[in-house]
Amino acid sequence: MEILNLETDIHTHTAIEALKVAYEKSSDNAAKESIITAFKAVIQLHLYLGKENCRDTRYESDCYDEYCAAV
Repeated sequence: MEILNLETDIHTHTAIEALKVAYEKSSDNAAKESIITAFKAVIQLHLYLGKENCRDTRYESDCYDEYCAAV
């Protein structure tokens, strides 16, 4: 299931996939909230580091909403 339309490197992609799996396997609501926070941080870091490249036109709020809808 693809949840993002971002050009990411292997590290960002791996982090996103790991967080997605952790979210799906978690039954604790507090843990899920922490996972979503971590996901937002990964996306924000990706966007911050990619500002010089200007490859992405989406905002982190779009990515966050898309992630929540996907899970």
